Amino acid sequence: MRRIAGTILAAVMLLSGCAGSAEPRQVRLSNTATTPAVPADSSPETMPIRIAAASIVSPQETIRSYGLFFSYLEQKVGRPIELVQRKTYEETYELLRFGSLDMAMICTFIYVKGHDEIGLDLLAAPQVNGKAEYRSVIIARADSKIEKFADLAGKRFAFTDPLSSSGRLYPLTLLKARGVEAGAFFSSTTYTYSHDNSVRAVVQGVVDGAAVDSMVFDQLVSKNPDLGLSLRVIERSAWMPSPPMIVSKRVDPALREAFRQALLTMHENPEGKKILGDLGIEQFVLQQDEDYASVRELARKAGMLP
Repeated sequence: MRRIAGTILAAVMLLSGCAGSAEPRQVRLSNTATTPAVPADSSPETMPIRIAAASIVSPQETIRSYGLFFSYLEQKVGRPIELVQRKTYEETYELLRFGSLDMAMICTFIYVKGHDEIGLDLLAAPQVNGKAEYRSVIIARADSKIEKFADLAGKRFAFTDPLSSSGRLYPLTLLKARGVEAGAFFSSTTYTYSHDNSVRAVVQGVVDGAAVDSMVFDQLVSKNPDLGLSLRVIERSAWMPSPPMIVSKRVDPALREAFRQALLTMHENPEGKKILGDLGIEQFVLQQDEDYASVRELARKAGMLP
């Protein structure tokens, strides 16, 4: 098991990079260089569309995985895209709030919060295995004695982000159902700020358990089958709607529709289908705000909404 764990750790580190110390960055996909200052005489048609890929996975993995994805959208929409990264969901949300972002690939709770507070709108959501849904999964090492959530009492636990549905809200509901706070239940807690970092922390033994996005976890396992042997899923949430791509209300309606159509038809294009396949996504589908009612309820149970 020690040899397998070492192999898996190397594989996960290859996927995630040494992301813990990575600084937030901005990447201009048209030339993959740091974005220069925008000239004062730039026309709206040449202004870059600023899109954030929130820290669902670590910064290096985001650039590696989503670089081709956003380059494809650049070609289809005919506008340059600037990829913006921030360490936390809150930082990404503040950029959306103050108009510094046009769109974002973001977690479900941030969409719900942003829709209600600042008018964020849905573009489309990823579908995997015939479902535009995912779960929170609580994981532990397979060679540990942790087989259910109660076994994590007095153990070290990793949350993903304070505003993550799968990485924090769901385990908070499990704690509230027991009438305890995280500080009283776990011996210690930490935030990893990406789901692949949480998986790595469990594999490496930095923590005893973690809550992660099932889509990210399943994608890591598909690329590294030994990962499924090294880790144990001890709890699963109910199904939640997939983390969507969202758009600011400031974006021109024609432009937002162009992006929506590029996403919805991507699986029909051979190049687009391959890019989606590399991301573990079948296609993008339309979602409605009411589809996210379950996330609002989860947030209320977790004490994150009134």
